[in-house]
Amino acid sequence: MSESMTTPAKLEDSELQSLAAEWRIRAMQGDQLAHRMAQALEAEQRRRIRDTGLQPLPPARSSASAPWWKFW
Repeated sequence: MSESMTTPAKLEDSELQSLAAEWRIRAMQGDQLAHRMAQALEAEQRRRIRDTGLQPLPPARSSASAPWWKFW
């Protein structure tokens, strides 16, 4: 599979992580293209983490049923 033909969204998590690390190393050596590629791969990693971490909240309990204080 060619790196140029694959979009970050189609990569497995482990592939995405290793490619992001490789491109980040190249970027630290001064390659501008590698910098942009590393940013794109890392953005996809953050998107996946954010999307998997979201869980629906349970419905809020209604406070209209009874007040927390008692009127004499």
